[in-house]
Parts: sequence; structure tokens; C-alpha cells
Amino acid sequence: MNDEVTRYLNKADHALAVAQDLMEKGHAPDAASKIYYAMFYATKALLAAEGIDVVKHSAVESAFGHHFAKPGRIDPKYHKMLMNARKIREIADYDIDEEIVEPVASLKLEEGREFIRVIKMLLGALE
Repeated sequence: MNDEVTRYLNKADHALAVAQDLMEKGHAPDAASKIYYAMFYATKALLAAEGIDVVKHSAVESAFGHHFAKPGRIDPKYHKMLMNARKIREIADYDIDEEIVEPVASLKLEEGREFIRVIKMLLGALE
């Protein structure tokens, strides 16, 4: 695993740990945002391992779908998880009328853990 991939995975693990702390302190919207970023960084790690360099969130999402979900290299449910997490993050960060509540954030925390675990397994298989 190259240094860039390792750094992205470290960021993913850190973001997930911060999300857990935020949940414990009752900050579900902020936790939801961090959960998305954990998934985003893990996806960036996977793409970097393949030499795919994209920056925009939509491009990361698209490349993940194109290179991994669509050809069946990863279960497409993980692509859907990433897309859904981004929508929830956008609500949490930008929407002043809708609030992310604890049960939604808790579910996403579990999904974030699963997502990162699966990405790490896939990265191990790529080595």
C-alpha cells in the first residue's frame, strides 16, 4: 500500500473516531457529516490505489461507481451508501430547515464502519 493510500485511510479512521465522539456528545448532525467524510476518504484511498485521481465529491462518487460498483468489484450497495451519506451530509451542513436526528446518525455510523472495513479488505486484496 503506498503512502497516499495509507494517509487517506488514516484520515478515514480519524473522521470515524471523531464522528463517534460527536455522537456521544449529542451532536448528530456534525457526526453525520464526519461519517460521510470517513467514507469519502476511504473511497479516495481505494481510487488512489488504482491510480485514479479525482477531487470533486461528485467525481469521487462517480469514479467509485464506474470502476468498482458497476463492474462488480464491490457490492453496489456500498456505492449507494456513499451517495446517501453525501446527501445526509449536505442536509446536516447546509439545510437550516431539516435536522439530522440521532437514530439516523447512529445508523450511518454503523454503515461508515462497515464501508471502511470493506474498503480495507478490498485494498488488501489489491496488494
